[in-house]
Amino acid sequence: MPTKTVAVLFGGRSVEHEVSVISGHQVMDALDAAGFGVLPVYITKQGDWYAGEGLHNLELYREQTFHAAGLKNVYRVSLSPDRSVRQLVVHPGVGGGLLSKSPKLWADVWFPVIHGTHGEDGSMQGLFELVDVPYVGSGVLGSAIGMDKAMQKRVLQQAGIPTLDCLVVSRAEWDADADGFVKRVESKVGYPAIVKPVCLGSSVGVSRCADATELREAIDLALELDGRALVEEALTDFIEINCSVMGPPERASACEQPMGYEAVLSFDDKYKHGGKKLGSGASGGAAPSGGAAQSAGMAGQRRQVPAPIRDELTARVQGLAIDAFRAIGAGGVVRVDFLYQERKKRLLLNEINTTPGSMSYYLWEEAGVRFDQLVAALVRIALDRHEVKRATAYSFAANLLTR
Repeated sequence: MPTKTVAVLFGGRSVEHEVSVISGHQVMDALDAAGFGVLPVYITKQGDWYAGEGLHNLELYREQTFHAAGLKNVYRVSLSPDRSVRQLVVHPGVGGGLLSKSPKLWADVWFPVIHGTHGEDGSMQGLFELVDVPYVGSGVLGSAIGMDKAMQKRVLQQAGIPTLDCLVVSRAEWDADADGFVKRVESKVGYPAIVKPVCLGSSVGVSRCADATELREAIDLALELDGRALVEEALTDFIEINCSVMGPPERASACEQPMGYEAVLSFDDKYKHGGKKLGSGASGGAAPSGGAAQSAGMAGQRRQVPAPIRDELTARVQGLAIDAFRAIGAGGVVRVDFLYQERKKRLLLNEINTTPGSMSYYLWEEAGVRFDQLVAALVRIALDRHEVKRATAYSFAANLLTR
């Protein structure tokens, strides 16, 4: 069978841009190790698309003066929504015209590794649906629900999955009556409270508030980053337990217990503190090539894997994680984060991440799945889903326009 080429999209117009660059390079290294051809597709913070082999080198992105346009054999491109094209097109003004089918600028499968807005929220997935190409991960609806923390809670609660209640405020509502919303929080949530942007990840803009002053500051910050802010109870005396799910068919990974440096697991806790580097031998042959993914990303976070919890609790977490995966209509691989209060024996689903940092490969290693095996499985799931989709009819002979 000819080698399939996988386009890995990373970067993006998102506050999680740098995290995506690291995850994208980790995925490209793993695909290399699995024997796939790799087409790097870098999306700048302004939303410009570039494609070419020269983009697979993480060291380039560390330079303050980095610009993809200056790289040899790297092209400014677009992906046409016209399904008759189904390939990258050179951007007008830089050579022009439709590119011929090429192993360098053509892909059989599309692998978005863009965290946050314009990549994880269903927008990128909608483009892939229009183009009619196989792609890795959740579809439009699953991605959108996974990104929107408020809607996600509603769906999960409807499915009988325990999660914290919340209050949500938009920019317009906050500007019109901030005092009124603060009173609602104090009446229904109380202090301490957690404030989050509704549609962001990686703990960006998340704050813990002990009083009304901190609450106002936290909401102001969250609303700078997103159009809505979510406020929920800040639990005390709890641990975090995370689990990954892959499918369909669905299966759960080992569980982990993250070890945060702060009361709220921050961006720095997740991505900057210690930990092993990818390629240290733990990824089972998916070591970096050409000096690529030398940062561990989410894999560098301090954690205990497997989580030091009872077998019964592990089974509960894994079962609820699979239930949540199905409830939102997810696909590919996700990470499901839980909060557990031992004294109350209370297990709550905190949130689902449909494009998890480092693709949660470190959780699958503990379950006996190497990173290269994980990405190969995700590509196969994408191809199988696309094959099933081809059986769907999209036209109907209604004859409404005939006389």
